[in-house]
Amino acid sequence: MPALPRIRNWSLLLGIGLVLGAVAGADVRAERTTLGRPGYLVIGGVRDTTETYAFRTEPGPGPGRRSLVWPEGTLTLPDSLVLEPYGESDVGLACRPALAGVGSSGQLVLRDGAFQVSEPLVISDGVFELHVARGTLEIRGDRIRYRRPDAEARRNKAQILFLAGLLLLIVVLMRRARQVARSR
Repeated sequence: MPALPRIRNWSLLLGIGLVLGAVAGADVRAERTTLGRPGYLVIGGVRDTTETYAFRTEPGPGPGRRSLVWPEGTLTLPDSLVLEPYGESDVGLACRPALAGVGSSGQLVLRDGAFQVSEPLVISDGVFELHVARGTLEIRGDRIRYRRPDAEARRNKAQILFLAGLLLLIVVLMRRARQVARSR
């Protein structure tokens, strides 16, 4: 069998390399700094079961606007914009494709994942502005969820209490089973 010409071998290897590189690069997305499509901003842990909010409402800045203030941040929005309940303790609002964020480290890159907010961050779509200093930011597609730091602590405390209750239940059931076994 005659050997393939040397040029053909290299071109075959180069072609295979290009195809593999294109397939591997298909998953790489450009970093986006604006949402690019309508989305939803969710603020977690600001509502309890009695419909009481963890923030106070203040007028302004400016006419026709109001500010919702809590220790870690502020949400400024028009008076006409209504927050929608989202789950048990969260509220949300629809946002425009122009939504973007900026902090002291630069522009917020809107990629999927959970990020710790440890410096001042401003997120705005031109209609509302969210100013936060601490907490967690979770981005999943067109949904952005901000969770306050104390909301995380409450959720963790509830999980610990639930596990303690389960452990207590197991101990009581095992004790009862031992008593039944002794009585036989």
